Amino acid sequence: MTEDQNCREDERFDVVVIGSGMGGMCSAAWLASAGLTVAVLERSRYLGGRASHRVRRDAVVTTGAIMIPMGPGSAIRQAFDAVGAEMNMIDTTGRMRYRLAHGDYDLPPGGGGLYGMIEFALEGDVDQAQALFARFREAMGWWTPLDSITMREWLDQYTANENVKSLFNGYTAALMGVGIHEMGAGTFFQFLKGSSKGSRFGLAAEGNGDLMAALAAGLESHGATILRRTQVNEIVVENDCVAGVRVVTDGQERVISADYVLSNTGPDRTVELAGGDDAFESSYIARLRTQAHAATIFHVSFLMDRPLIDDLDGSLVLGNNTNLIYLEIPSNISPHIAPPGRHLHTAYGAPVDSANVDYQGELDNTLAELEQNFPGVLEEAEFVVKAMHRGRSPGMHRWVGRTMPVTTPIRGLYNVGDGCTAPGTIGTEGAASSAKLATSHLLERHRR
Repeated sequence: MTEDQNCREDERFDVVVIGSGMGGMCSAAWLASAGLTVAVLERSRYLGGRASHRVRRDAVVTTGAIMIPMGPGSAIRQAFDAVGAEMNMIDTTGRMRYRLAHGDYDLPPGGGGLYGMIEFALEGDVDQAQALFARFREAMGWWTPLDSITMREWLDQYTANENVKSLFNGYTAALMGVGIHEMGAGTFFQFLKGSSKGSRFGLAAEGNGDLMAALAAGLESHGATILRRTQVNEIVVENDCVAGVRVVTDGQERVISADYVLSNTGPDRTVELAGGDDAFESSYIARLRTQAHAATIFHVSFLMDRPLIDDLDGSLVLGNNTNLIYLEIPSNISPHIAPPGRHLHTAYGAPVDSANVDYQGELDNTLAELEQNFPGVLEEAEFVVKAMHRGRSPGMHRWVGRTMPVTTPIRGLYNVGDGCTAPGTIGTEGAASSAKLATSHLLERHRR
């Protein structure tokens, strides 16, 4: 069924998915492929949330996500495969460059990147590099540190070198939206261990919206219904069990009944929709409120007549700044996503302190640091996006390591998305991993 086919007031589905971000769409894929009747409700006319794109001045500009996991072990790939959807990707695995004040470092294609990063930060001091690398190996092997200390505190035990800390601060901020003074050491090493196991990632050749359209087609081929421009105003709960959702479409309100509801709106919004704090068991709300930090991301995209870096066909992580953390030139990878003769750039910044953000000031400083790294860029660039991902549409709904479970105290109600990622996962892969956890739990109980 398509967006033009409205649900009747008495229509019932096995599952309603609220929101078409990566977590919601992957959930729908697994459930539809298992034979359940599924409706995906999206308030806008676009699918994908942070994993989509918009066309701005003839350029295909991401709404947030830029590097998408694509290997066979990825939960995203597995969800696409479940409904026979193609992932039209350009593989950029390993094409990472790191910048510190003294220069740039490219990851070697044959492996050894972590040691190389450490030696680069230590400016070639082999003895110090080998000693610190041994500590990293121990932390990924016999004894993984706990989240009772931050990654900054873990590094402080073994090195006084600020270059090393700047490098890994840029790394964590670029990938996870928070710095090493906020990232739990255990969470950092969980991710590092997971990301070292043959993961592959790339750029969507036609933009992220193209990926979501392919997944939507796969869903519909398995009988799923996708309703755009449908606002969910309430998750209906009866006797501590989900009964459906109250929605508005074309100005008309109705109830869609369902045995299960998966919310891709973030855990806080899910609680609001389901009746507020008093509708939930107190330990759940206590965790929700004490681990409430979302990750803000500053996002700028711009066109130029030349690429800022001719040979950058992957990602540049910047550890030499306060806010600016990441640069990519997507048109170096897939030229036709920019207008002829133009070059599309995307840069991200992260707050210095995610719990206390000077939004406008730090966005302005992200731009200032872009100019410091690439003199003349602010005068030459034609900006198509200057955004702050925050509030109800943050970079991530929860800091990595401080996420909520996918299950809730209300029977039949689940959260999916980047507010409840599986351990060791982040971003779009984390959102898909939450979908895998939630749907596995749901299907087990449904079969019973």
